[in-house]
Amino acid sequence: MGRNHDQKSPYGSSLDSLMAAAQAGDRKAYRQFLAEASDRIRAMLVRKTGGDSELEDVLQECLIALHEKRHTLDPGRPVGPWMYAIANYKLIDQWRKRGRSRLVLDDEVDMDVAADSFAGMDIAALLGELPEPQAEAIRMTHIEGMTNREASESIGIGVSAMKLRVHRGMLRLKEIVDEQQK
Repeated sequence: MGRNHDQKSPYGSSLDSLMAAAQAGDRKAYRQFLAEASDRIRAMLVRKTGGDSELEDVLQECLIALHEKRHTLDPGRPVGPWMYAIANYKLIDQWRKRGRSRLVLDDEVDMDVAADSFAGMDIAALLGELPEPQAEAIRMTHIEGMTNREASESIGIGVSAMKLRVHRGMLRLKEIVDEQQK
């Protein structure tokens, strides 16, 4: 299965230009941003949940959070990582409410480190501090929303190797963030 690419890259997407226009007061661009964000988040949620009955509720929570937190997005940073971090947090929150442990959320996704740990941070800079295989694995699974299976097939490695790259990379990112916050 191939990678899903935005117009430019995972970091320079139509979402970035729509949000920039919206932050400049363009209401039409903001409505278009929400529609596109909704489609992307819905696709991510379907991959992670299998499209369970509460998907639309979680999607609405995500869109509300995007709206309420849009002021926290630094205009110089990409929208995708910020948006997916919020969506992952809302999904985890929903699962916690239903009593699901975050360690068994999805066999295909490494969630040992909650995505909201990185909300509001310069994800590109953080990923730049990792070995490229780990950074690529995290970009594919946590930013682009691919499953470990999709990502491993895309670059031609085993699923276990992909899971290991994601796991080690996420642990290292958490260490980096903890060091920066001291």
